[in-house]
Amino acid sequence: MNHPSHQKARLRRNRLQLLDNAAPQFESFMESREQYISALEETIDLLKRNHLQATENNAAIRTSLDEMLAMQQLSNSISTALEPEEIVGTLVHLTRQVLPVLEMNVFLFERESGSLLPFSKRSSQEFINVARKQVEAGIVDWVIAEQRTALFPDLDVIGAGTQQRILVIVPLFMRNEALGVFMIQSPKSHEEISNHDIQLLSVLAHQAAVGIENWRTFDRIVSLNKELKESQAQTMHAAKLAAIGELAASIVHEIKNPIQVIMMHMEMVQRGKPLPGWHDLLAQQVKRLSEMTRRLMNFARNASEEPRMEEINVNRAIEETVAMVQHEYRNSMIEITTALRPDLPPVVGNINTLQQVFLNLLINARDAMHKGGMITISTESSGFHVIAKFADSGAGIDKHHLDKIFMPFFTTKGEGSGTGLGLSICRKIISDHKGEIKVESEVGKGTTFTIFLPMRRRVV
Repeated sequence: MNHPSHQKARLRRNRLQLLDNAAPQFESFMESREQYISALEETIDLLKRNHLQATENNAAIRTSLDEMLAMQQLSNSISTALEPEEIVGTLVHLTRQVLPVLEMNVFLFERESGSLLPFSKRSSQEFINVARKQVEAGIVDWVIAEQRTALFPDLDVIGAGTQQRILVIVPLFMRNEALGVFMIQSPKSHEEISNHDIQLLSVLAHQAAVGIENWRTFDRIVSLNKELKESQAQTMHAAKLAAIGELAASIVHEIKNPIQVIMMHMEMVQRGKPLPGWHDLLAQQVKRLSEMTRRLMNFARNASEEPRMEEINVNRAIEETVAMVQHEYRNSMIEITTALRPDLPPVVGNINTLQQVFLNLLINARDAMHKGGMITISTESSGFHVIAKFADSGAGIDKHHLDKIFMPFFTTKGEGSGTGLGLSICRKIISDHKGEIKVESEVGKGTTFTIFLPMRRRVV
């Protein structure tokens, strides 16, 4: 039987043996743990650095995007400008937010010769000469061919003892068509201009190209609109002269009658046998002749410009028009009766063009009554409009034609009896007066044209 003290000693030896055996494994574990912690710390540090770099990159990207977006929004004002000086002026202002500018301009290709012409008048002759040298050196051709922004040193100042300058040449394209170049003279060096600056200048150049194209389109529209107005004025004048030609017999009669009366009285005076009150009779006939001549000259006047709008009396315009045709219509067994409201409010319009409408309606009525008939002209006011009606007892218009009679060149008259422009011109004139013209007709019973003109508003 073992003594207890011997057992305790044996257990202590066993424990020491176990510790001696486990020591290397423990040391190995501790060494691995330290390596793991070190690697973990390095990984965490690397992640922190990457996160910080990503944050900085994102901030830079956001700043760049915000800057480009702001530049894009500001440069939209270039594309909406419609004058060269306004386009280039805005372009200068925005370019100076990207880099310092000594001088700059847009140069466009002259379509026939291909030379560069300054778009704005703000350039000095020196800068224009610099631009021409870039063309002669082939630099502009290279920029256009490559469709890339180019930076070149200004050779004119190298070695001249002055501050160095750089030329930035940005191509201008619109729908794959080369419009010209955007040229900038800057005190910056080549190294000081970043790719980001070039991107912003490209944005501005694109907006400038849009603005130039819009300006060209607007200029063409203005030119075409001017030509159209001139053509319309010529057409209206030709139609007016044609109407006068159709009424030549009546006009000659109106002029011949007072002349014959004047000649008769002058012959009596020369014979020493003047009629009583011959002075008043001569004055009356001269006045009649003068009024007729005035009406004819006013009516035949070529209104090449915008007709002058003024306060007019529609009744008076109708009465003067009827006076020009009265004799001829009477000979054609056509009776003209009027029912004109005495207190008719005035309208704002052009008496000359309105009389052209009234004369066209009277001529159409005459042509619809080959065997004679009646034309009734009446005026009234309703609401805020003055209303004039021209009713005839002629053949009437087929209902299938009513929707077409105001179309240019449409006519129900026989071949060679009309141009088909009369009623389309009437509608144009009434539309210019902010009014409306309507027609009602029934075959065999006649036609009525109704004109609505806004009366002049008076502020109380």
